[in-house]
Amino acid sequence: MGAFVALCLTTVTSLAVAYAGHRFDLAHIHLIGGIPVGALFIGGCAAIGTALAVRLFAIYDTSGMRVFAQFGGLMAYSGAVLLDYVAAHPNALLAPLTAQALESVKYLQTLVEQGSAAFARQLPGWVRLPVEVGFWVGGARLVIEIVGAIVATGWMLSMLTDVPFCWKNRRFYELRQLIESANMQAVREWEMAMNQRRPVEARAILARVRQGRVRPEDRRWVRIVVHQCPVCHASRLRIEGRRRGVGFARTETSQEITLDPVRGAALLAT
Repeated sequence: MGAFVALCLTTVTSLAVAYAGHRFDLAHIHLIGGIPVGALFIGGCAAIGTALAVRLFAIYDTSGMRVFAQFGGLMAYSGAVLLDYVAAHPNALLAPLTAQALESVKYLQTLVEQGSAAFARQLPGWVRLPVEVGFWVGGARLVIEIVGAIVATGWMLSMLTDVPFCWKNRRFYELRQLIESANMQAVREWEMAMNQRRPVEARAILARVRQGRVRPEDRRWVRIVVHQCPVCHASRLRIEGRRRGVGFARTETSQEITLDPVRGAALLAT
């Protein structure tokens, strides 16, 4: 259910952002000749729908949700460029397919030339770019716009879903583990082993935790969510008590533990 709602919300927000990007000509706005602030804005706003679904269903920033967000960012950017093309060639869709393909190639060439000219304006007046170099610079700007829109979706999803940020290494934490288990006793033993820095014992207990799979008839269970910095291994550990209601599951209790890099490295060993 959560994945379906995420897909629907992402599609709606992406279409809305694509229209706004076309209206305000955001897709090709750059700073200092190459920083794609417009594409970053489009990608970040397109990820809002996925973030709303994550918040509503408490499903965290799993790889599937990040794929939805990236799909939304790419769709929003592509939609804005497509609307720009239709506005510049209002009769293009009525032409034969061959003519449409030729017009699309010409429009793409125009975007490359515009990107090259914008970059050249940032250079000193005595610098002249060769035509071949300008072509590759303009093409690189388009690629940077696409990559920027996709990267911005991850940043926005992390910010809106309360993913910790490592200021030391200047990057968001990554979701390392998301485990749901009906073996609550094993979860408590694993938490104690982690607090006491006993990674070998914690690894053995975690195997028991994974074996306690949640069955449809289980009314209560525990969810373990671990976010970790990929560089220094500092971590945030959440242990949530989950309860199944009529048609939905909700979080009853939530305990949050912050682990320093040393204990985070021990957690990584499990």
